[in-house]
Order: sequence, then C-alpha cells, then structure tokens
Amino acid sequence: MPRSLTRLCAPDRLRALSCLTVLALGMLASPPAARAEEERLTTQAVRPVVTEVITSDPTRQRYFPGQIKAAHETALAFQTIGRIAALNVAPGDTVEKEEVLARLDRVSLQQDLEAAQATVSSAKAQAEYAETSYSRAMTLQQRDISPEAAVEAARASRDSARASLLAAQASLASAQEALSYATLTAPNAGIVLQTPVEQGTVVSAGTTVVSLADLEGREAVIDVPAEFMTFLPADALFTLTAMENTDQTVRARLSLVEPVADETMRGRTLRLTLEDAPRQFRIGSLVTATFAAVGDPIMTLPLSAIAGSEDSHFVWRVTESGGKRHVEKVPVTLGFQVASRVAVKDGISVGDEIVVRGAHSLEDGQEVGARVE
Repeated sequence: MPRSLTRLCAPDRLRALSCLTVLALGMLASPPAARAEEERLTTQAVRPVVTEVITSDPTRQRYFPGQIKAAHETALAFQTIGRIAALNVAPGDTVEKEEVLARLDRVSLQQDLEAAQATVSSAKAQAEYAETSYSRAMTLQQRDISPEAAVEAARASRDSARASLLAAQASLASAQEALSYATLTAPNAGIVLQTPVEQGTVVSAGTTVVSLADLEGREAVIDVPAEFMTFLPADALFTLTAMENTDQTVRARLSLVEPVADETMRGRTLRLTLEDAPRQFRIGSLVTATFAAVGDPIMTLPLSAIAGSEDSHFVWRVTESGGKRHVEKVPVTLGFQVASRVAVKDGISVGDEIVVRGAHSLEDGQEVGARVE
C-alpha cells in the first residue's frame, strides 16, 4: 500500500478504535440497567384480574322488595240496587264482627215494599173475583143455562188471576228481602282497606262498597325473576326485614306462586305466609325478602368464568403465597343454567376466588395482579 494512503487511513483507524472502546464500555455498564428495565416491564406485565368470591347465594340478586298484605281479603257489597245513605267507615279503621259499615236509602226501598204489598192486595182481589166467577159459571152450566164456552173463559180468568197473585207475592218477597239488604255489616273482625264509593252514590247489586282484611293472617307479596324459580323449593323459607326498622325480622314460608307470569317484568309473583309476625309488620308496610337457603350450598358462576371443552370444563382459582397471586386450573362439574350464570356442582368451595373475565387467556401458575370486581 502506498505510504500516502497509510497516512490518510491512520486517523480513521484511531477513530474506529475509539468507537469500539466506547461500545465495549457501554456493554459492560448496561446489564444492571437492562435488568432493572426488564424487572419494570415484568412488573407492569402482571395484570389485574376480574374475579368473584364464591358464596352460597343461589343468585347475585337475592334481596326482593315486597309488601305486607292480608292473607284473606273480602270485597263487601250490597245485594240490591240503591243509593248509599250512610258510609260509616274509612280506610284504616278496625271493625268488629256484625258492625254496621254502610246503609242504603231505606225510603225508596220502603216505597218499593209498599208498592209490592199493594200489588199483592190487588192480585188477591182479582183472584177471589175470578174464583167466584168460575164457580157461578159452573153452576149455570150444570143447569144448562150457561154454555160451555163461558165456563172455559171463567176457568182461564181464574188461572190467570192465580198466576198474577203468585207473581205479586214473589215481588213482595223480593222487596222485603231488598229492604233487609239495606244494611251492610262486617262478616268478621278486620281492617278496612278501601272504600271505592262515596256517600250518595247509587250502586248496583254486587258493586264493592268496602274492602275488608282479616286480622288473623298476613302475607308478603314479592316479585322474583323467572330464573329464580329454577332452584326454589316448594316450601322455601324467606327472611323478611322491615324497611322502617331493619333490626326487625320475621320468617315467612312460600305458600303460593301466582300461575300467571308478569310479561312486562318477566318475573313471578310469590306469596309468603308470615310466621308469628309482630305488629310492626302491619298491612301495607314495605319489606325486603331474603331467600334463606337450607341444605347444601348452591354455587353459581358467570358463563364467562368457564373455560375448557364441551366435555371438560375448568375454572381459574386465584391463590396467594409469598405475597404474590397466581392462578391454578381447577376442573369443575356444571349443573343447571340460570340466565347468564351456571350452577357448579363440584370442584370449588365457598370462599374461593375465581376469575370471571379472560378465562381463555390465562396459563396454569401465571402470576396475576390485584382483584377487580
């Protein structure tokens, strides 16, 4: 190589050597920083998980609002048409058996009775006259004085008068009965729930005048989702809590499931019979009903928590050791499905923390972060 080229390349060689030296020093100094950065990235990679702690609640919504009602309600009405002259009770009043609740205007009913009596008197006179005429016609016919046609006419008049008398007597009995129906009394002791009519209203027979609730029995009426009926036993037990006083509770047992479902709310109406209800649970008060599950716990999970194949299902259970949280694969046996949740028969226990989101993106033993509800 010519000497001139050697002189020209020497500075380049020095610069290259210097660069290599700096690079080597940089490589020697980089491991601690790289390790710190790697640890920072690893810490950031531990993602939080959405989990649910297993309880024995058959559904996440197990508190149902309701209202206390009478076990037996009676709609009382007059058995005849008339104008209400007196209404002696109001909603909330307590009445005793045979107490007078309302009266109809007896003047018009008395007039109807007197008219019926007059009709009976007239019909009786007509019947007596017809009977006499028939007897006279028979006597004349036997003497060959009166023709047979006259006898038949007299007989027809007599029969017609008798029928008119019977009709008049029936009308009189009806008027007498209507007059006796002018007073509405309580068939038993109870509480007046409502009075749909007012004094002075003209009502027909059968129109509700007073709604009376029996004092002996009370029940709670609640609405529950239709899916709730899947696991509800026939004699399910509930705990009722008064909204006015949350410390006051009472037990109630399922007595009736309304046969017609509510199409709007897509639920079912349950009637719960109260057991030895205190006076605080009065008719019309609001309560909260809690399903008191008995026997083996019923555990459910969202469908999103279930992973695996159609024949083999599993969930991810979160465990904690050494201050770190990891997930472990737990095989489970599934039961019936309740809306977006499914019952788990075996594999998990009450108190387990189960991942309910992202179940298909985890690995056995993977470290996870804090819990997110």
